[in-house]
Amino acid sequence: MIFHPLSGADPRAHLFWWKRGLYRAIRSEHVPFYEHLLSTGIIQDLVRRKLLVDTEATDLELDGYGLVLTHQTVPFVSYCYEWCGEMLKAAARLALELETELLTHGVGVWDLRPHNVLFVGTEPIWIDLGALGPASDLERWDSLEMFSAYFARPLKIMAAGHSRVARCLLREGYGGVQQREVQVITETASAGVVRIAKTTVKAGARKIIPSPLRPFVRRTVKRLAIPTCVEAHRKSSITGAMRDIERIRLAQPSTEWSRYYGDARFPDFTTTVEWTEKRRSILRVLLTKRPGSVLDTGSDGGWYAQLAARNGAQVVSADFDEAAVTKLFSDAAAAKLPILPLIIDLRNTGPQTAMTNAPGFAPAERLRCDMVLALTPIHRLAVTAPHSHLVLRALSEFARKWLVIEFIGRGDPHMKKLCGDPRGIVASACYSLDTLLPLLNKEFSKVELLPSENEHRRVLLCER
Repeated sequence: MIFHPLSGADPRAHLFWWKRGLYRAIRSEHVPFYEHLLSTGIIQDLVRRKLLVDTEATDLELDGYGLVLTHQTVPFVSYCYEWCGEMLKAAARLALELETELLTHGVGVWDLRPHNVLFVGTEPIWIDLGALGPASDLERWDSLEMFSAYFARPLKIMAAGHSRVARCLLREGYGGVQQREVQVITETASAGVVRIAKTTVKAGARKIIPSPLRPFVRRTVKRLAIPTCVEAHRKSSITGAMRDIERIRLAQPSTEWSRYYGDARFPDFTTTVEWTEKRRSILRVLLTKRPGSVLDTGSDGGWYAQLAARNGAQVVSADFDEAAVTKLFSDAAAAKLPILPLIIDLRNTGPQTAMTNAPGFAPAERLRCDMVLALTPIHRLAVTAPHSHLVLRALSEFARKWLVIEFIGRGDPHMKKLCGDPRGIVASACYSLDTLLPLLNKEFSKVELLPSENEHRRVLLCER
């Protein structure tokens, strides 16, 4: 039995792994609340509506805990600072829908943060049962302020065209995004007008109301602002928050790499007539090896990610270009494909971050797949002579069984252009297939060369 290291701060329950299953042990004093959720069918209804991760009671017993539940395991763990804006917005809708439904049963969510949401493909799901509690206990938690800090404000920054800044703030943690940070980053004339108006009103009130009466007036206004029904007030606030989220129109990023694979380079999946030999090679690999999971690195428009998903694999797509990730998320959601698109530069993978408000495990630990595809032009993944052993070793850490990469020789027109560029990183004389194969043989027992788009390119199927 292995306790989950990131659930230690939960005062209600504790996650642990046992025999490849994921369980949640409920502390004895909180058992009646969760038994009520189960006996009345609240949890089952939330699961059916895909608002809550699949949860069931078990007969297991654990010292110090009065109830043990089991959860469906989500294929891959991702974090909000790896999501594009549309994913964060989908997670925000889920959190508010969950809170709205729970309030009809006298239950609420005290921790409205994206850290409690994971994606199954393109569908968000709430995973933290410990964040639920009686609505009467939520008065001391300003969870809607938490929602603003981790959902609404980052989305407003993204809508202003500063998605990278928003993701950096989410990763930093420590209370999420503050209102003053939104004002600084998205400074507009209207925001200045509002601040001036507020300052004018306060100054006018100070002139009208004598100093001895000001404390009395403040207490009276505060008392009048308190609703007679806390639950009704919370429902109203949730409705307002939902309206605010829907009003946010996210800026659609466009970069060089998002346009790299246009419609001409994105053939249909129903026929192979217009496919290149490279695409046919990858299809043969997928049909022959039948990987259960695939990590597509530097996936650009995500054609190979979609190909793998259409042939039965659970897919993670990792790219550092937000526009490409956003496009793939939209395409995968429309086609209902099991693809999780993430904004990650796998060249910069490192150890797990500290256990703060934004904890995280290393990508190689949570995104390991049966097969890894590294098929983008070789300069994008920096698989060059000086650094190839480091990059290949990092890619091999993600691959349980197979690594599929494309080698582009110096005779390829695309590579000739790069080698002639003084900024090019592939001009080393030792860059060749002969230097690459020994590096692969150190990590894999078998390397098979398959045809690609021309005589200067090869698809390499590496097998453990």
